[in-house]
This record gives sequence, structure tokens and C-alpha cells, in this order.
Amino acid sequence: MRKLGGVSVKCEVRNFRSMDLAVVLSIMMLAGCNQTKPTEAKESAFAFDVYGDSRSMMYLPYKQDEEAQARQLMVDMFELVLPAKVAPEVVAKDVKLIYDPMTKELVEMVMPFNTASEVTTLKFDKGWVTEASVEDVKLLPGVSRTMFRLHGGDWVAREVVKDVKSGNADFIVSTGDLVWWGKQADKPSENPYWKLVNEDVLKQLPSPDKKLQDAGLDGRVFPAVGNHEVWDDSDVQGLLASFPYLKKLGVSNDHLIYTFDYSGVRFIFLWTGKYDYRDPSGWGATRPAYEAQMKQLQTWMDDAKSKGIKKVFISFHAPTFCRSGMGAIPQEQNPHKVIAAYAKDMNIVVFNGHVHTTELYEVDGVKYFVLGGGGAEQDPILPGRTHLKVPADYPLDQYWKGASPKEDYNYLHVNVIPGQPTKFTVNRFRPSSAKPFETVELFR
Repeated sequence: MRKLGGVSVKCEVRNFRSMDLAVVLSIMMLAGCNQTKPTEAKESAFAFDVYGDSRSMMYLPYKQDEEAQARQLMVDMFELVLPAKVAPEVVAKDVKLIYDPMTKELVEMVMPFNTASEVTTLKFDKGWVTEASVEDVKLLPGVSRTMFRLHGGDWVAREVVKDVKSGNADFIVSTGDLVWWGKQADKPSENPYWKLVNEDVLKQLPSPDKKLQDAGLDGRVFPAVGNHEVWDDSDVQGLLASFPYLKKLGVSNDHLIYTFDYSGVRFIFLWTGKYDYRDPSGWGATRPAYEAQMKQLQTWMDDAKSKGIKKVFISFHAPTFCRSGMGAIPQEQNPHKVIAAYAKDMNIVVFNGHVHTTELYEVDGVKYFVLGGGGAEQDPILPGRTHLKVPADYPLDQYWKGASPKEDYNYLHVNVIPGQPTKFTVNRFRPSSAKPFETVELFR
């Protein structure tokens, strides 16, 4: 005999004349008389959008009498890649700010780029960079390549918002770098970059519906933390102010990873760390460190497997595989082996960013997306960055298929259907193409 809600219930039933059999069986199960298997994850169809590196380029004080402030911000920026003593000299000597003689507003800036022979020209409107082009005066003098257009990222933001508002997508996943940095304000609500994210995306989205709330999700956008989110905001105040519901999922200034389940599918978000120019794609995370994250990843994957979850989406900023730009995570810190160990039991998809282009891989049963076309400057299209030196047996990129990357602003639409392969569709805007807007199904 067991107690159930304060009532004694016998596990043995001999007389069914005064009680319906179905009721008896129900009581027996609640009382613990029958041993049942763990409930498997219940899947239902849903869709979501994914994009990465959606940050715009810099915003500068644009009045001519604010030039000193603008130059100091440029010094702060150059200190990311130059010694602190050298950065002020470079800005004073090589950075030219050009103001409109009538409006006294900043309209153009010319400055050094990544190499000694590269010069970039940036056009401004009300402090925001609207276009950026690069000329290599040594290798390709006279040839200027556009690598950034503000309206490319604006198009991506409008489209993902439209998808959620129309019900075509339940929510949005970001692979990181939503903002340029946290420097330009005393608090997140005054930071121009976080204000842009809030105004152009977050405030445009409907409140979470019952399905999201039942899953414990109180928002519509779920980001992996990029290196730019912690640049001059080590306590991630901007991130937590814009996404307060991440705290419910365990995110804090010293814990930047989290997980949740939605419609029988597991989502995992890791953090690859801040930027180090000596190791630009290294997994330098400390909150927690790489080894601790891999142990947590295995725990979350083992838990998903025990619950019968068949589909897992993992997001982190730096790319697992990459053939261009800053390249992939170094082998000694690369999580591929840990992830691929689960591919025989689950369908695993990984979303990365960081390298400002788009690439696709399928390795050891795992699908990898590099989604860096959300709006940032697309430097992998520049000479010397289009094709990195990789081993002969390196996985093939299925997006460019050997061709050099081009300017390509995009986002991924993911349709999850129970019992069927997940459908991936990229919606893209290529400014220089004869067909600038296209929708292409991937991994068909």
C-alpha cells in the first residue's frame, strides 16, 4: 500500500465491479505500481532564423568640434592590434578625418587597414559608417574593393524580424558579434550599438507566445556571445541589459554558456572568448575555460541522448572549419572530435561566425555553417584572405565550392520537421550580382 495525495491506495485490485478498469489502471500507475520507461522528447514542427556578425562598423562623434573625441576612439580601436604607445602615433599621422565644409559633419575617413600597404576609405552619415572600401596600394594600386555596405546588414535585420512577425520563424539565433563594442557610453541604454540592436531588432519583435513560454523562453533572440560583446564591456552589461531573460538560463558575467530545449530539440550555446590578434580564432574563453566547456558540452549531449532527443543545434562564435579570413579554431582547441562522437546517435548542426563570410561543411556526420554575412565588413573578399593555406585533406567548403568569397549578406532559415531531415535555406543579398536577391536550399 502507498500514499497518494494523502490517500492510501492498494497496488493489488481484485474487484472491478464498482470501478472502471481504466480508472484503476491510472491510479495504479500514479501510485508507482507499474514501472514505466522515461518519457521520450516530444517533437513538433517549428522554424527559426540564424545569422552572425550582424554588427555595423564603428559609430563616431561626427561634429567637427568633436574631432578630438573621434580620434581618441580611433586610438582605442587601434590599441586592439597595436602596442599602446604606437596607436596614438598611427592615428595622428595616418588617420585622416574629412568634414563637409557646409554642415561641419564627418563625411569620410581614410586610414590604414590590416597590412602596411592597405588603405581603407570609410564614408559616414550622422556618425555611422555607410560604406567601406580597401585599396592595396602595393599589390593592386588603383583597385578599390567595397567590403561593407550598411544597407546590407539593414536588409538582414529587416528580413529576420519580418520572419518572426509573420510567424514564419519562432525565434532568432545569433552566432555572436551583435555590436561593435561597449565603449561609447556610461551605460548600455546609451551605447549607440546596443541602441541599434534594440531599435532595429528587439523592439520590433512580438512577445514570446505560449509555446516559447512553456519551454521556459522569455525572448525571441538567443545569441552566442562573440568577442565584440566583451570588447570594453568585460561584465557583459550590454548583453544582459538587452537580453535579461538569458539570466534565467544561467548566463552571468562569469558564465557565458547556456542550453535549452524547444519542441523536442536541444539548443546549446558556447563561448569561444575575446579577440587576440596573435591568435585571432583561438578558443581563449575563461568563463568557463575550454576544458570546462567541453565537459559541460558532453554533459548536455549525454542528457539529450538519455531523453531521446534526436536533433541538436550548437552555436559558438569562432568557426570549427574555415578556409578564408582569420581561419578556423586551432586543432588543439577545436571541439569537433567531442561533437562528432555523438553524431551516430543524433543529428547535429553547428552554427559559427567570426569570419565575415559564409561557408558550409559536413564532416563526420556533423553539418557546420559559418554564418558571417549578417552585416559586418566582409574582409575575406580582399586579396590574401580569400583562400588560406590548409592541408590537402581539409574538408571542402560547399558554399563557394572553391571560388573566392564575394560580398554576400545573408541569414539562414531552418525548418525542423519531426521524423524528416532538417531543411536549410539561405536568403541572401549580393550587391554586385545580376540577381542580387536569392533564396537557395542548402545540403539538398
